[in-house]
Amino acid sequence: MRAVVCVFLTAAGCYFSFGLDNAWWLAWLAPVPVLWLVFGETKLWKAFLAAWAAFALGLTNLLRAYLNVFPGPMLALAVLGPSLLFALAAVGALRVKRALGPVPAMLAFGALWTGYDLLLSLRPGVGSIMSPAGAEVAEPVMIQTAALVGFMGITFLLGAVAAGIALSLRTRNPVPVLMAAGLFAANAAYGYWRVSHRPSLAMRVALIDSNTYGYWVDSNRPQRVAEQAALGVIDAYTARVGELGRGNVELVVLPENLARIGRPWHDETQMKLAAAADATDATVVGGFNAILDGAPRDMAWAFEPGVSNPVTYEKRHLVPGVESDVFTPGSGPRVLPDGVEPEICFDMDFPRMIRHDAVAMHPRLLAVPASEIGTHGEWSNLGAAADDWFHARDAVLRSVENGVPMARSANRGLLTLSDRYGRIVAEAHTSAAFTTVVGNLPLDGQGGSTLYDRIGDAFGWLCLAAGGGLVVVSLRPLHAREPRRARTA
Repeated sequence: MRAVVCVFLTAAGCYFSFGLDNAWWLAWLAPVPVLWLVFGETKLWKAFLAAWAAFALGLTNLLRAYLNVFPGPMLALAVLGPSLLFALAAVGALRVKRALGPVPAMLAFGALWTGYDLLLSLRPGVGSIMSPAGAEVAEPVMIQTAALVGFMGITFLLGAVAAGIALSLRTRNPVPVLMAAGLFAANAAYGYWRVSHRPSLAMRVALIDSNTYGYWVDSNRPQRVAEQAALGVIDAYTARVGELGRGNVELVVLPENLARIGRPWHDETQMKLAAAADATDATVVGGFNAILDGAPRDMAWAFEPGVSNPVTYEKRHLVPGVESDVFTPGSGPRVLPDGVEPEICFDMDFPRMIRHDAVAMHPRLLAVPASEIGTHGEWSNLGAAADDWFHARDAVLRSVENGVPMARSANRGLLTLSDRYGRIVAEAHTSAAFTTVVGNLPLDGQGGSTLYDRIGDAFGWLCLAAGGGLVVVSLRPLHAREPRRARTA
């Protein structure tokens, strides 16, 4: 009965903090009950199953968004995969506790969970979207460590703090919980110090979306019907851009894939969008799909005032099944003369690529057309998708890691302006009607200049090596770890 209570307490905590939910404070405590159980369990297989079940049950909140979207095996992997890694970290820490004591066990759990989180993020169709670090984006003070060592630093802190609390409760040894408190306080203090900086410059940015339009990927329509539909979308959006007036904003970001651009109406579409940029004297960035270089692309066009030919960026990471069956990935990155760099939706879930972009391009701002695919039930629902914040927050982490603000416009999601510290400057949920957000997005230097930009994933690999090393040491026979004792008469 005690095991069942611990499993369900952790499951409930994970359900409301990880995955689709974002109770940031609960994420620090959610693993504690099942870790307390694991650190007292005598059989490794029981400890493993308890940890796996607890985290997997917590991640069932993903079903709210993706049950009718992704195939069953793919959705099962999204729930069971991260849970398996959590359980492996817990069992590894249990072995370390038995052999080396509570403090090494605390560090081993944090290190192993972090290392596994890094490995999961390297999968081409996953990225860092499933990282537990995303839970902390709701409180910017707690995520500034990402500027030092990336999202992996947040995962380590979550794991080490929870394990420290659990180990002190289990062993009655105060040292682990005191270390956990010290780590938590140090992270918070650094975060408060970092977000206290106030940039002196800002860019006036508008985000525009309507859920009535978007995701026109159907290539089976008759050409005339497809052309009318696409130009109707373009006319609706350019009219909305025109309502902003001349000189009132410097940048306008539209959502991803808002119209299919066929060759017959390619030039007319560009003329309309270029005219909108000229009329407002603002750069206009929007997402479309078209045939480029003989292949279908999910792309972004960036129109600068007075320039008829747009900068074209092609999406490099495609959502498995949903997009990869339709589009061909492109190349990049691209950056505009004013320092605005386009990225598209799922691209933002791949920290190594975004870091390389930031180091190479040193952008002042990321302009991100996006489109959410999670549902609240029926696809006909024109409100925001159930995964709107879940997806947006991972993009916000990239801003912190690389020190670059972001303007993100997501169809059926969130319109979000966030600064280089992950603070939300302005946001709004999209709706069936047009939704417009206008705000001053603080600018402070250029992206690509954080410590994480310089050292990359070194911290994650170090954690994987350290956690694995502790487990290896714990597996050695006891007599091999004990020092030779002098013989006594």
